[in-house]
Amino acid sequence: MATEILKLTTEIVVSHASMTELTPDQLVEEIKSVYNVLASLEGGVILEERAEAKAEAGMVKKPPIPLKDIVKAKYVVCLECGKKLKILKTHLRKAHGLMPKEYFQRFGLDPKKYPLVCREYSEQRSAMAKNRRFGERGTHHKATS
Repeated sequence: MATEILKLTTEIVVSHASMTELTPDQLVEEIKSVYNVLASLEGGVILEERAEAKAEAGMVKKPPIPLKDIVKAKYVVCLECGKKLKILKTHLRKAHGLMPKEYFQRFGLDPKKYPLVCREYSEQRSAMAKNRRFGERGTHHKATS
């Protein structure tokens, strides 16, 4: 029966991993998690939520680096994995399955103090918008027929 559970675990994890980017650690956790769920279902046991997970849900995680080092001119640091990126929003969604609001709550951050875009990139985009006169009154051009 254990081999059947292993086969099912493999199929589920392969299917999920083909659609989602997973680090080696995440892959191992995924395998363990799926196997444990299938094994518990085999025995007719309903899994209860771990007390540790319950505590984690309401608890703010301590950032692994000092908050002053999160936002720099050329990069923003992801507090989940430590990667340095220009834009954090897409990375959070794809790599960690987090929405920005969840990310800020998880680490107890103020979105106004800790943006998800580095300063340099933000300034480039701002300058580009100003050069194109976005947001100025009277610059809306009517479509010509």
